Amino acid sequence: MWNLSIYIVTWNVSTKYPDKLKLNDLLDIDSHFKEKCLPDIYVIGLQEVNANPQNVLYNLFQADPWVQKLKQLLKPLSYFVAQSEQMQGLLTVVFVKRKHLYHIREIESEYVRTGLGGMWGNKGAVAIRMNCYGCSICLVNSHLAAHDEMIEERINDYQRIKEAINFSVKFNKNIYDHDYVFWFGDLNFRLYDPYNQSRNHTPDEIRDLVKKDCLNELIRIDQLSMAMCEGRAFSELVERLPQFPPTFKFVQDSNDYDMKRRPAWCDRILYKGRTKILKNCSLHLEQISYKSHPNYNISDHKPVSSEFKINVKELFRNHEYILKPQRTLFSNYLSNAANIPIMVATAITQSKQPVDLETDDDDEFYDAPDHFSDIDDDDEQAPDDDITDLIIKFKPLSVWNNSEQNEVEYILPPNYVGGNADWIGVYPEDFTGFDEYIGYEYTDTADEKAQPTSRTIKLNFSDSINLPVGDGKFVLLYFQSTGMRGYSSMVGMSEPFPAIKRCPSPRPDTID
Repeated sequence: MWNLSIYIVTWNVSTKYPDKLKLNDLLDIDSHFKEKCLPDIYVIGLQEVNANPQNVLYNLFQADPWVQKLKQLLKPLSYFVAQSEQMQGLLTVVFVKRKHLYHIREIESEYVRTGLGGMWGNKGAVAIRMNCYGCSICLVNSHLAAHDEMIEERINDYQRIKEAINFSVKFNKNIYDHDYVFWFGDLNFRLYDPYNQSRNHTPDEIRDLVKKDCLNELIRIDQLSMAMCEGRAFSELVERLPQFPPTFKFVQDSNDYDMKRRPAWCDRILYKGRTKILKNCSLHLEQISYKSHPNYNISDHKPVSSEFKINVKELFRNHEYILKPQRTLFSNYLSNAANIPIMVATAITQSKQPVDLETDDDDEFYDAPDHFSDIDDDDEQAPDDDITDLIIKFKPLSVWNNSEQNEVEYILPPNYVGGNADWIGVYPEDFTGFDEYIGYEYTDTADEKAQPTSRTIKLNFSDSINLPVGDGKFVLLYFQSTGMRGYSSMVGMSEPFPAIKRCPSPRPDTID
């Protein structure tokens, strides 16, 4: 048993770009770095990200500016993007330390629209679930209905999201089926009682109470607190009462409240930990901090962050999964669109020949590559040496020959159960996200699943997958996947290899 730290940020950015914004303070990087205890996982939930049509088209080929900014900051600190999901203005990005690469499994995203009766995604939720060392985690970023008097609409939004989110992992299908749940976002609950007007304050009165640090008086008319106490919304979750000033609404580029609106704690982070024991591991969740960041003033909201520690135990289970529509089996090469998510890539790239699979009886196992070199020897939180018996092992590839078919050989462990859309991607060695593949091939293991012993698979990659020559090395990643609307797990990584382009053999008519 050991602890994982999770650092969550929620921020309504009011369609603003990060540009020259410094995010170190927001992520509390400097203080963590001094104490040598950077979080294991960063979860960034944004609302009102600029999602006009031209930006949506741009983001098909390039990462969102906020994602790029976060990558620039966190890549040198050995983080990678485990998952990034956007629904119009709602954006959630999950960064994980590379040393946990093999232990983040069954990643899946879902989203729900609640704007305009469920037809528009300006309001709603993006949910990401994953398994981490055998414990299930669900992360929900939501933006609920606005305005003081719209409490019933916010409650309805919550109920709609809770009922509509359905994942593929059978035992963690719904939000509250998970061991740990974190629900955050611009929940938009206000300091206003629509049922008893005599309790309400004017915007100026609320501002004065904030200046006097009389926050407890304001909590009494906080709509979220009332809805939780009455069991109408979010009562399954826990929130440490805010000890920071209301985070909405501010005059842009200042710390002054906009007196056209009542100040309110719109931006919240709630949580839940399941109480149970997993093979000598008692699940436990502890909230370390809960604060706002008033120095960030590009928006009319202030960002809010919270850090948690959770108990985890390396315990992998072969979850049953619910099959969703299967994609056509074909190979793809992405040169100018390397960052396009798989579901987009399959729609815009040209179909080529089916995957060519060969098998033999060679059950020899190769040593698993050492991808935990960044872990200090004295790191008491280092992963166990015995990672898992579900790791796909690649035979070392000496070189990648451009403009030629490349044969990749890998070993499936005993009783491995693949998804209905397993695939292998070619990545830069220093990849910062699973969406950064340069090319990929699907694998068809349907005929192999019934065999109880390990077996070696040979997979031919298309000759159209050309890697940059002399520009670093590359790795192969194997993904267990149930398809476009299902979960995905990275279950194998090769040793790094270079790419070359061999000179063509001379034609007979050119030889003297």
